[in-house]
Amino acid sequence: PDPHFPTMPRRTSKSPGPGARRSRSPAFTAADEDSVKPSPLEVPGDRSLGHDRYSAYFYRPHFLTALFSAFAVLAYVAFFTSGVDQVANVKRGLLGVGFMFLLYCALPEPVPNGLFSRPHPIVWRLVTGAAILYLMLLTFVLFQTAEYARLLITYVDPCHNGIHTCSPAAVIGHGMGQPKSLSERPYANHCEIWTGGEGCKWFADRGKGQLPCFANLQDAIFDEYIVAHFLGWIGKSLIFRHAGAAWINSIVFEFVEMSFEHWMPNFAECWWDHIILDVMVCNLCGIILGHMLMSWLKVKEYRWMNVSQYKTPIGKAKRVLSQLTPESWDSFNWHALESPKRLLAVLLVFVCVLIVDFSTFALKYILWVPPRNPLNTYRLIIWCFLGMLSVREFYEYCDNPQVKRLGHHAWLGAMILFTECLVWSKFVRESNEFTAPMPQKVMVSWMLFGLLCSSWCYYHFRIVPARYRTEKRH
Repeated sequence: PDPHFPTMPRRTSKSPGPGARRSRSPAFTAADEDSVKPSPLEVPGDRSLGHDRYSAYFYRPHFLTALFSAFAVLAYVAFFTSGVDQVANVKRGLLGVGFMFLLYCALPEPVPNGLFSRPHPIVWRLVTGAAILYLMLLTFVLFQTAEYARLLITYVDPCHNGIHTCSPAAVIGHGMGQPKSLSERPYANHCEIWTGGEGCKWFADRGKGQLPCFANLQDAIFDEYIVAHFLGWIGKSLIFRHAGAAWINSIVFEFVEMSFEHWMPNFAECWWDHIILDVMVCNLCGIILGHMLMSWLKVKEYRWMNVSQYKTPIGKAKRVLSQLTPESWDSFNWHALESPKRLLAVLLVFVCVLIVDFSTFALKYILWVPPRNPLNTYRLIIWCFLGMLSVREFYEYCDNPQVKRLGHHAWLGAMILFTECLVWSKFVRESNEFTAPMPQKVMVSWMLFGLLCSSWCYYHFRIVPARYRTEKRH
């Protein structure tokens, strides 16, 4: 058993237990719906007790209020008070970093033992620290101009600092302090599948002068985005903990790419690239592998003995390696169609993941960072681990009626997401990018999609229950 989730007595529906809130039904059910597990996010007591009704407000956690207030302040300062004086922008950026850090410190104290404890709690504390540093960096960049931000990023490029040995295509700019605009590669110029002739090879070695039969397909398979798709959806499967939710999200993002390909050439792909390589091969294989990994973590037998209790070197080695696996693993049963609130909660997670994916391309595009640069990898690693923590805390907030606050990692993830959007939105406006109007067919398609979804929700949540109640009375 997980030491953070000790076994609790079973509670029936007639005895919800002390502290249960009728206003929030269990948005998501656990594997055993009759048992309720305590969460480390549970507040041990209401600190507003003992205060009058005027001062009690200031002793309750206000994560959402702090989140939207910080977002509003950053948006106003960045968009309406920015200037061209670089020295003043640097000073304002440092003040913004101080404001964000003090705001995070002003939040209620984090739980002593987080939701994750393997391989060691210090690992997840380091993830939290890396996320805070990333938020501070984003806040500073937000107060700069697009030109100066592109200049600064050349100094933190690992390829220039000797941290990584990079190919020329992965280096940012011509050197430190010398930014260079990117030539975005479109993937929809040559969509022919068969390109060979007599004597062509299925997988040709072009270095030896061989002629490929499927040149366009071979180029797409060996592109860096193929590996990114596969590994990315393994990570997202561990974030969603639900194969169906991850699969739907992967399909929706392909429609997002098609909707914004007039802004970013990287989004323009051939039909077989969207449907076959992305959705049916890379994304699906990543989701299946992630789901298999979840199943293995969920059903495996844990025997957590100390290393010294194992007699053989092989046993000791297996015990050390098992430390890298979680003590317990719970799947997420989203049950999005049980009520409008549950559906909105799941849609909120979907939208956040889609925005994070879109920001990956937008930040790369506007800051002139090549796709193969290690900075993109660093950001995705931070988001992968922070996403696991954030979604798990949001799940606990919606599932457990005893959890009455959002959680530090969920707040931190939302704040980073908002700040990333502010950064690329501001620089896009300064650089006069993304000015092409949205194609009419894209707007009409999304409007029809929204109308169909709204009509189905009205039918599912209003008409069907009313018909059921009428039939039950008769």
